[in-house]
Amino acid sequence: MKKDKPPILTFLIGAILGAIVFIWIFGINIIDPTNTCWIFKNIGDVTQHHLGWVYFRNTPWTFPIGLTDGISSDGMVSCMYTDSLPLFAIIFKLLSPVIPENFQYFGLWGVVCFALNGGMGASLLRRINPSIYFTSVGSLFYSAFFPSINRVGQHNTLAAIWLIIAALILALDHKKQYKHRFTSVALWSALCVLATLVHIYFLPMIYIVMVGYMILTVFIDKNRLRAVITFGSSTICSVLSLWIIGAFYGSGNYVDGGFGMYSANLNTFFNSMGHSKYLRMLNTARDQGEGYGYLGLGMLVCCFLGIIIALSRLERREGRALKNIREYRKTHRVQINTFLLVFIVSFMWAVSTTVVINQNVLIDIKLPRLILGAFSIFRASGRFIWLPCMIVMTTALWLVNKLDRHSAAAAVTICVWLNIMDLRNYQSELNKQYNVPNDNYISISREEWDKASKGADEIIFLPLPQDYKTYMSLYFETAALASEDKIKLSSFYLARSDYDVLAEYADEQYRLLTSGKGRSDALYVFFTEENIPKDTSNMTFYDLGEFKAARVKK
Repeated sequence: MKKDKPPILTFLIGAILGAIVFIWIFGINIIDPTNTCWIFKNIGDVTQHHLGWVYFRNTPWTFPIGLTDGISSDGMVSCMYTDSLPLFAIIFKLLSPVIPENFQYFGLWGVVCFALNGGMGASLLRRINPSIYFTSVGSLFYSAFFPSINRVGQHNTLAAIWLIIAALILALDHKKQYKHRFTSVALWSALCVLATLVHIYFLPMIYIVMVGYMILTVFIDKNRLRAVITFGSSTICSVLSLWIIGAFYGSGNYVDGGFGMYSANLNTFFNSMGHSKYLRMLNTARDQGEGYGYLGLGMLVCCFLGIIIALSRLERREGRALKNIREYRKTHRVQINTFLLVFIVSFMWAVSTTVVINQNVLIDIKLPRLILGAFSIFRASGRFIWLPCMIVMTTALWLVNKLDRHSAAAAVTICVWLNIMDLRNYQSELNKQYNVPNDNYISISREEWDKASKGADEIIFLPLPQDYKTYMSLYFETAALASEDKIKLSSFYLARSDYDVLAEYADEQYRLLTSGKGRSDALYVFFTEENIPKDTSNMTFYDLGEFKAARVKK
């Protein structure tokens, strides 16, 4: 009798392949912890995340331990609101005395993420077929998952689909007998804690799968106590970990506008949004990039093949296909209903109350303000499409596995090859974009900055417009230089902030400046030249790139 390979080997091979996929796509320079140049060359969300980490690193330890000082006149904020990946931010802040002054961990996170995506993907497929070949080749669908690739360069914390895969594994293992009675409870709780320390959006996705797990535990395993304890323990651990990193600290808003806009289009599984070598881009409504769920040409072929296999197997049985489907559903009623519940809830959440196909709005439900506010906590609902993506991909591979061993291996290999080929143009584009050497990409002259900022304790941005977060270049370049000199910022690009408080502070500082009572220890930066006070006799002006800054003469 042939002995199955150990589970750790399955995971390790998938992880190694995942790391190779990352290096093939993004290159090796992005991993260099002293290379921050790719972060400023590709200015955007990743720049915010990095600068949030820099200010967090410069902040003395406090409790809650995730608080960052110096980036908001509203007081300290949690590092989770700069999306600085609290898990790594806390670890590397502990290591701060021994790591270089110029240090970034987002490239390292990328390769770790892809390794875990591949390793967890292989472990999930092991529940279908323990063949090393099947799990290893199939893991490439998870490590080369288009939405994860799309996220790594900018909103990199969202590349962690391994958190979703881990939840699916725990759900499928609901019958597993562990050595200790509450091991499954501990695993679910740990997974929820990890989600809060990576990115909060993964937490409700995990909970959707957990509900499915609880249904299976209650109705198949007949263990209500374990289901209740799992939910209770996970919730307590999640809230506790959020409290520890400062998620509830301060006065910022937990909700924001945009629910229904940042959704998934009904064409999401087929729409490459220009990243496919072979399939053309389909139309979407505005801002639906958050719902990017392209499966890749190879996986689409795999899905089509899986449907053919399912229909063929049903027809080969005695009786008609519909009769066989009813019999199968009757036998596996709980599993099928649970599967459908998890898929439908996550898919509907991703699509939101504004259902769109291409650019055509099919349904637009106007929610009451109170309900809309609750949903707006997770306003980028399109991200929830990643859970249906995982379900579709895994189901397709499960169906293909119904072929004989050699045919299944050949089919999976061809489909993976098609996915990699489909990725080639996107890979070439990303490699050029992120595999960059050390260089300076900040437009503000260091000489001018030193003259302007000498002796300053705070940079005050005046006056604060409603759309201040659109001035990314201004905020990120000044913050990069200010962080080196330990200079505070009056406002910054944050995921959660109280605009009214920030604007009130800016207005007060602007009033003092225009009335001749400006601070000599502040560097005033103006969003437009029209904002410069008429009386400038007591000010010295500097050029910070395309923006004007002023210091009050002593």
